[in-house]
Amino acid sequence: MLLAAINPYFRAMFSSSFRESREGQVLLEDMDPAIFQTVVDYYYTEEIELVPETVQDLYVAASRLQILPLLESCSRFLLERISRENCLRLYELGYAHGDEALFHQAKNLVLWLFRRLSVEDQSFLNLNPSTVISIISWDSLVVASELVVYRAVWRWVKAQGTSRLPLLGLLLSHVRLPLLTQEELREVQSELSCCQNLRLRWKRLNWQERLQESRGLRQGMYSTCIVCVDLFSMEGPELKTKDFQVACFDPQTETWEKLPLLKCLYCARCVAVDDKLYVTGGVHTDDTYSDTLHEYCPLRGRWTQLPSMSVARASHGFLACGQKLFAMGGWCRYEDYLNTAESFDLLEKTWTPIARMPFALSHFASVSFRNRLYLIGGVTDSLGTWYASRKILIYDISTGLWSQVLMDKECYWSGAVAMNNGIYVIGGYFRGRVRHHNERWPDSGNLHCSRRCFFLRENGKLDKGVHIPRLPIDLAGAAVVRWKQRIYVLGGENTYLYNELEGENEEQYYNTVYYWELGANKWTLCKDRLPFTSWGLSGFGCTTMKVPKKPILDLFRKTSVALTAIDVVKP
Repeated sequence: MLLAAINPYFRAMFSSSFRESREGQVLLEDMDPAIFQTVVDYYYTEEIELVPETVQDLYVAASRLQILPLLESCSRFLLERISRENCLRLYELGYAHGDEALFHQAKNLVLWLFRRLSVEDQSFLNLNPSTVISIISWDSLVVASELVVYRAVWRWVKAQGTSRLPLLGLLLSHVRLPLLTQEELREVQSELSCCQNLRLRWKRLNWQERLQESRGLRQGMYSTCIVCVDLFSMEGPELKTKDFQVACFDPQTETWEKLPLLKCLYCARCVAVDDKLYVTGGVHTDDTYSDTLHEYCPLRGRWTQLPSMSVARASHGFLACGQKLFAMGGWCRYEDYLNTAESFDLLEKTWTPIARMPFALSHFASVSFRNRLYLIGGVTDSLGTWYASRKILIYDISTGLWSQVLMDKECYWSGAVAMNNGIYVIGGYFRGRVRHHNERWPDSGNLHCSRRCFFLRENGKLDKGVHIPRLPIDLAGAAVVRWKQRIYVLGGENTYLYNELEGENEEQYYNTVYYWELGANKWTLCKDRLPFTSWGLSGFGCTTMKVPKKPILDLFRKTSVALTAIDVVKP
């Protein structure tokens, strides 16, 4: 009566037409008597002391017997103790019992440690076939070479060769064989030649066919790098040179690599979606403004021109959210500010207007965060004269509406990144107390360059509880990007630098690279500086991007024979 009253599993057994209700006996196969005794004690006392040695068996029993409070307690206990030693087993438990929280946390660890687990962990050899297939099917598997996946499958099969050899063909269908290099293919062919029931299928593939046949790259085959899209070789402060450069910075090695050239532009903007780089707008060296959109594919090593924007823009906002790009504001002549905005659908390859901004704006910090676009500060002439804005414009993508939040100071040409439930705003020009005349911006009043950094919550309000160290130097117009748990600041300027000896402002440009790691008490100066320029640079486009590693790039940039499939030959 007690079991039937509090448990749906036993209630169904005892009160329905099941055989157990007629025979008066419920047979619990494959359940340890000690585990079931613990379950019965829990029914009577509603108390249990969980220990690592038995919690997994209790989890299985609670799931099977539909004891939800006990199942939740076991799940929380396991979640707090996921480790390299138990993540494979917990992945299998979460996968088999539909426990999303347990499955996803264990999955993250399994995918990150897959190479080591598949070689060193004995529990990998005990996984059931469906679990092995689910693991090797993930795009997010952190392996630099597909050979690691093949070797894991081969090791799992050989552990019980007689029973598992018939599964080899099925398992290999989930291995991305076209991603193997010629040297790796020879190793695979040598091992598989002993399998009489398998036949290898070969095909000559170009880069598109190879990508299609392999169903994409694994996460571990990419490096996340910082890409700068309009670097100039400068002999002095003049920006309009003909030597436009694109470069990729690897924060792990602090080295630069040159990428293929694009047409000469400055004040262009860029954003990356997965492993594609998009560059839009900017100013040509003849002072004409650009409305173009270009896409760079690293696997091809080429730029492709996509449909153009409705208007030319420079110093505008350019952000990505999902499979859409958003171009907002900017200017198209020296004093012609824009309040128009439009979005580009990456799937349909079309531009569509979105709601106009509340006022014309350029030179603002912009960031995408939780399905909203944030434009912070900036320069506007909405009152008939040039001035810096003290507003944050927020565009809600789901509703298509703009809203405004007031800041404590006017600012423009700051940088911003989204990280840790909010937005970090770095540097820029702010309104100050000291007044110096500036010929470049005659109506700028007492704006000055700042080392200030601050944190905004999702609603756009300032959060003074989050500490960010001040920049090492006064800086504006720098490229500000997030890389993992770091914020990088590249280049920048200070055109309000006051020379007391001369009694006037002078312009200073920087080619430095700084970063701040979350929790650190100061910024760190990188050993390498911006390439192609010894003078310094500001206002260039910059973003983080997934770049395929060199062996993968070499593989895709040539047409070669690849192993595309495994056929099972029936006797």
